[in-house]
Amino acid sequence: MVRQQSTPTYIKNTILYAIAIFIAVIIYYIETQVPPSIALGGVYCLVILYSWILPGKNISIYTGFFCTVLIILAMINKSESIPQGGLVGLNTFISIIVVWICVTLVSAAKSGYAGMERVMLSLEDKVWERTNALNKSRKGLEISEKAYKYLYENSNEMHASVDFDDNHILRCNDTLCKKLGYSKEELLDQPVELLYHSSCIEVFEKSLLNFKTEGHIKNVELQLRTKTGDKIEVILNVTSVKSKEGKITNCRFSWTDITELKRLNIERIAYAQRLEIKNKELEQFTFIASHDLQEPLRTVTSFSEILSNEYFDKFDQTGKDSINFILEATGRMQNLVKGLLDYSRLGKDANKEKIDFNEILSNLKKDLSLKIIETDTEFEYKKLPENFMGYKSELIQLFLNLIINSMKFRVKDRVAKIKISSTVNDAELLFCVEDNGIGISKNHQDKIFKIFKRIYSRKKYEGTGIGLAHCQKIVDLHGGKIWVESELGMGSKFYFTLKN
Repeated sequence: MVRQQSTPTYIKNTILYAIAIFIAVIIYYIETQVPPSIALGGVYCLVILYSWILPGKNISIYTGFFCTVLIILAMINKSESIPQGGLVGLNTFISIIVVWICVTLVSAAKSGYAGMERVMLSLEDKVWERTNALNKSRKGLEISEKAYKYLYENSNEMHASVDFDDNHILRCNDTLCKKLGYSKEELLDQPVELLYHSSCIEVFEKSLLNFKTEGHIKNVELQLRTKTGDKIEVILNVTSVKSKEGKITNCRFSWTDITELKRLNIERIAYAQRLEIKNKELEQFTFIASHDLQEPLRTVTSFSEILSNEYFDKFDQTGKDSINFILEATGRMQNLVKGLLDYSRLGKDANKEKIDFNEILSNLKKDLSLKIIETDTEFEYKKLPENFMGYKSELIQLFLNLIINSMKFRVKDRVAKIKISSTVNDAELLFCVEDNGIGISKNHQDKIFKIFKRIYSRKKYEGTGIGLAHCQKIVDLHGGKIWVESELGMGSKFYFTLKN
């Protein structure tokens, strides 16, 4: 933005311009009064020169033009005396024209120099800006290089730069030296094959062949050899470094130590195998024990029923109470044994099949119709998935247990409401079984899915404590999770996921 001229400066320049014009007019007047032999044209030259030193690049041109007009007018007025003073007037006129031209040229040169000066200043500014930007870029590169060098040397991963042509180590970080037990002097200019355990040399050479064509190596599991001969499990990644011409000059090797991770993974696999064996043994024991218990239970139940039916009236009150207690206890025991057998059989010799959950819920609603009426329950479900591959019998048992559970733990004098809904999330199904029952306290919510875990006494709510454990196992069979969100007196929401 050009800064506007201040008022005092403007007035000063105007006065100077007026003086120049005034002098030119005075000279013109005097010249018209003096004899033709007297020529004052030279004075006009002085006026022009005076105007040239005034501020403003065009004032000299305007003043010179004005003086030229005046001398022409003066010569016209003296035209009668041209024979006496014509030569002098002509010489004066030519002098003024020459001075005007010179002043004009000087003014133009002055303006050109000023313009050139502005261009030069602009170029200097641009050069300075570019230099400053280059300096900042250079400083940024230096900072980046220092940061990279710091990360390279202090990384937890092992790094090395390797010559592309002869596979010799050009550079390596301290982590690689510490892990393998070498000094940098011992590793530099050595073939990179020196680092690898003999058991994986073949795999490494094959990876190098792939690198020649693909330009990188990604996530190859190998073994490095320490100076003492120990093995280190690693994941190898290699990237190429190219010249300006696009030729690969060296390679950046990066090894991630996974020794501890593999050890933990081996332990985890071994533990999982032991756990699987124990579970099979437990399931087998549960099945055998439950099966073997059925026969004596049936015997006790049969004789108890005979005593109750044929000899009940012959007992006193204590005998009658005893008979009733035996019948109740054997009944609970039979239910428990049946629950254990069902639990041990879950997922056994079962094949996945196409499941329509709408069909399952429709059939359950019919089967439980009397129970629904008896408990005054409102049971509804929204549109559910129709094409799921799963274990049908187990899934029927899952929904049945959750629905029965909601009916059992309803609030008296309140219409029981059960709603079932589902959504599809990331290749898995999410179900919600919601009720308005008595709810579950926070400190019990992580315990209810454990086998034989009861929250309430048997006198208050009947049950074996296996139902929700069944649900947990069925969900596990389908690769899902089950949990509950609940507040006392506000009902419960049982969520579970299923994967195909």
